[in-house]
Amino acid sequence: MIISVINKKGGVGKTSFSFSIAKDLDLFLQSNDSSIIEQIYPNKAKISTSPQLLDNCVFDFGGFVDRGILDIIKESNFVIVPCTTIYNSILRTIETILEIKKVNLNIIVLITDWTSENDKIYTLEMLESNFTDLDFYFFKRSKILENSMKTGASFKELTEESGLTRMSYAVFYKEYQRLLNTLKGN
Repeated sequence: MIISVINKKGGVGKTSFSFSIAKDLDLFLQSNDSSIIEQIYPNKAKISTSPQLLDNCVFDFGGFVDRGILDIIKESNFVIVPCTTIYNSILRTIETILEIKKVNLNIIVLITDWTSENDKIYTLEMLESNFTDLDFYFFKRSKILENSMKTGASFKELTEESGLTRMSYAVFYKEYQRLLNTLKGN
């Protein structure tokens, strides 16, 4: 399985989602962007300015698209594009999807970091007015992204830590499980 996570816009959750998906599905992780993945996912993560196509891998592509990246995206089973509700994020997401659609149509959009139902709906409507064939997942603002990067624990591991975390992350984790099931083909 090959999964690419990309958006030209930074700060949308690419690395947090890439890391958690890789860890929870026991996949390798590669990134072309400087981050802490090698420290929090030792022996399974690699940072390289030119990532190599590798099976059973999640690719975390930092905010740009070049030829080598497009080659990996073309071979990906899924391309995940996280997007926040900020207007510039939506515009950059549209740009990113237009580029990706040239080589891969199996695109999943994660609407992340939303705080109000109106923002979520606005973002969804903006994206659906440009694309009618995408799958959407909705992740309300949560400390789980930051906590995952701080602790090196995946979303699943953080959620299952205690009764309190199961309750705190319940809505986020339910949607995350739905995403994992799609990626696993369930």
